[in-house]
Amino acid sequence: MTGADPYSPRVRELFAAAPRAGSLGPGSGRVRWGEAMALERGAWVRFEVRVEAGVVVEARFRAWGCPHVLAASALAAERLEGWAPGAAPGLDAATLSAELGVPAEKLGRLLVVEDAVTALAAAAAPAD
Repeated sequence: MTGADPYSPRVRELFAAAPRAGSLGPGSGRVRWGEAMALERGAWVRFEVRVEAGVVVEARFRAWGCPHVLAASALAAERLEGWAPGAAPGLDAATLSAELGVPAEKLGRLLVVEDAVTALAAAAAPAD
């Protein structure tokens, strides 16, 4: 096989370690979740967060897709910790793609990660 490696070192690291993969265990605080899927693109992502005193104290993800999807989900879950629902999470597909070195043809899959974050933000927004 010839050609450049399709996965950056950061994608390989996050894919291999899968930090924050899985579901939240029992604990205090409110639990909220958001998910998105585009099976025709080969991606499904679900984020779960625990919110205490208006801040995400723990985040987990479950995902199905290529290594880019799993790496982007792991990175997003890491960044969600410390996020205050009600504020923009700042986790869009373009930002994740640039940080992970994801090729342009995979951007549609990272849009599923972005959509799951958007669904989470709506579900976790503080009640008026």
